[in-house]
Amino acid sequence: WLDIPLLAAVRPARMLAKSEIRRWPVAGWLTARSGALFIERDRLRALPDTVTRIADALRGGAAVAVFPEGSTWCGRAQGPFRRAVFQAALDAGVAVQPVRLRYRVSGGEASTAPAFIGDDSLLSSVWRVVSARGLTAEAEVTELVPPGSHTDRGTLAATAQERAGAGHRAAEG
Repeated sequence: WLDIPLLAAVRPARMLAKSEIRRWPVAGWLTARSGALFIERDRLRALPDTVTRIADALRGGAAVAVFPEGSTWCGRAQGPFRRAVFQAALDAGVAVQPVRLRYRVSGGEASTAPAFIGDDSLLSSVWRVVSARGLTAEAEVTELVPPGSHTDRGTLAATAQERAGAGHRAAEG
């Protein structure tokens, strides 16, 4: 959850959010009002429509922020990027801007305080964040992947993941 306002501070964009968020108290209403696009992650047949809606938003000049890992991680590891959303960038003929997000405590050590995984409740996660001493958030905008530089979503996703993760494991672990 903390990644969303951090990313929005760096690059305002329409967010791609899981459809379940619509039912969350307050956050669901705020997310919908912000112009978010929703994805039904458990309905594979809905994916082409979601990719089309993302591509249409991109063609219309909107920036769309996605978390292509499709899940949350503890902050010390990174999951594989899912390729499907990268098809929207290919279809719209737009660049992809990978961004690396990190959380550290004083001294530069990686922090898992903002991690929101498993059975975590939003309240317990918020409490961990506000009670963490010296927590620092970092957003690094990495090298742009220009339009037309990749012909398929698999290689585009791999390039974006490499740029977003370059130095991540070395710096973190």
